[in-house]
Amino acid sequence: MPDPVVVIGGGLAGLAAAARLAKVGHQVELYERSDRLGGTWAPYRLDSAVTVDDAPSIIGFPAPWRDLFRKSGRPLEAELARMGYALEPAHPATMIFADGTELTLPTDRGGQYAALAIAYGNSVAMRWRDLLDRLDHVWQTLRGLGFEAELRSSRQLNRATRRGLFGRRMTLADLATSVDHDHLGAVIRSVAYRLGSLPEQTPAFVAVELSMQRMFGRWQVQPLDTNSGLDVGRSSVLAEALAGRLELRKVQVNLGCSVEGIHLRNGHVAAVATSDGDRPALAVVATCDPWQTFDDLLPTTAARRTRRQLRGLSPAAAPTVTHQEVPAPTTLLHETVTLTEAGVPTVSYLRQLADHGLRTTHDFNAKLRRASYGVAWSGFASWLRRPAVTTEIPGLYAAGPSSPAGPGASQVVLSAALAAYGCQDHLRARRR
Repeated sequence: MPDPVVVIGGGLAGLAAAARLAKVGHQVELYERSDRLGGTWAPYRLDSAVTVDDAPSIIGFPAPWRDLFRKSGRPLEAELARMGYALEPAHPATMIFADGTELTLPTDRGGQYAALAIAYGNSVAMRWRDLLDRLDHVWQTLRGLGFEAELRSSRQLNRATRRGLFGRRMTLADLATSVDHDHLGAVIRSVAYRLGSLPEQTPAFVAVELSMQRMFGRWQVQPLDTNSGLDVGRSSVLAEALAGRLELRKVQVNLGCSVEGIHLRNGHVAAVATSDGDRPALAVVATCDPWQTFDDLLPTTAARRTRRQLRGLSPAAAPTVTHQEVPAPTTLLHETVTLTEAGVPTVSYLRQLADHGLRTTHDFNAKLRRASYGVAWSGFASWLRRPAVTTEIPGLYAAGPSSPAGPGASQVVLSAALAAYGCQDHLRARRR
C-alpha cells in the first residue's frame, strides 16, 4: 500500500481537503485530536438533548460547497436530500441600530435600493448602491488572490491591483466614514468585528463581504419536510455530510489522536509523529492554526520566513456563543443583528425545533482571541503575512480560516480546494 497523504485537523478545511484527495485516488489519513469531526462546526447536545452547533445559521456564497460535493462524489443537493435536508434561500436579517431604528435589507440590488430609499431617501440609497457596485469589481480582483487561485507574493499586488482594492492605506473604518451615514457606517464596520478584527485595522476591500451577499444571497439548511422534526438552520448538517463523504471514500479517520510533529527529509515532508506513533506521509495538509503548524510541529530550523511573518500576527477574536430554548417561533429561521453605535454586532438566530424554538446568540461584544477563528487584521500588509496555501516546505500545505481568503466557511472550503490541487500537483511531479 502506498504511503498516505496526511490531513491534520478534522474541521471544515480538513474534511474538505480529505474528501477531494480521496476522490482522486490518494490514500488519505486524517488525524483529529478531539473526539468529533467538524471543528468549530461540530454538532453537540445541550443537557436537554437538543442538538446545536456554534456555526452561523445563515451561510453565503454556496458555490464552493457545491463544487466540493460535486468533485468528491454526489452533488450537494443530492447529498442533503438523502439526509432529508435542502439548502434554501434565507430571509433578510433584521438590523437594529443603537438608536432603536430597525432595517430589513434584502440581498438583491433593486430590493436594497428600494428599502434604503424608503428608509433614508434616494441619495443614501444611491450612495450604497454605488459602493456595492464598486465592491463587485473588488470581488472580481480578489477571486485570483486567495479565493480561486493562490496569493503567494506581493508581486501579484501591482499598483493597479492595489488601487482596485481601495489602496493600501484605506481601512474599513475609513470606508464607513465615507458613506456619510451612521446606520450604514455601522453596517460596514460590523464586517470587521464579525471577522474577529477591528475596523481601524482592517483593509477597506474586506467590505467585499457586503457585495458577495448581494451577489450570492443568503442560504440556510432546512428539512425537506418541515414537519419531520429535523433541524432548521443547523449548519453543522453540512459538516455531517462531509464526514459521511469521508467514510464513503474510505478515508482513515483517527479521532482522539493528535499530530505532535512533522518530520522532514532533505527539506521535504516525509512523515508525521502522532500520539499513536510515527506515520509516513507523501504530503501533509495542515488545517490546524498556523502557530501550531509552524512553531510547534515543524523542526525549529524549518520555515523561518513563515515563522517571522507569524510573529506580526495575532489570533482573531471569536464571539461568545450561547443557546437558549424558547417558545416556538412563527417562522422557520430569522436572524436579528443588533449593532452598537460603533458597529459591534450581536447576532441572534431564532429557529424552529420540533415542538419549541431555539435562540442562538453570537455576541461580538464579549469575545476571546482564538487561533481556530483565524488571524486578526493588522493593516493591508498583514494579508501577505498570512501563510500561503503552498508553504515553503515541499509537500506541506496549509488550509483553514488563517489562509489569505479569510475565515468565512466558504472561504475555508476554497482554501482546502487550493491545498488539494497543490498537493496533487506535488505528487504528480514526484512520480515523474
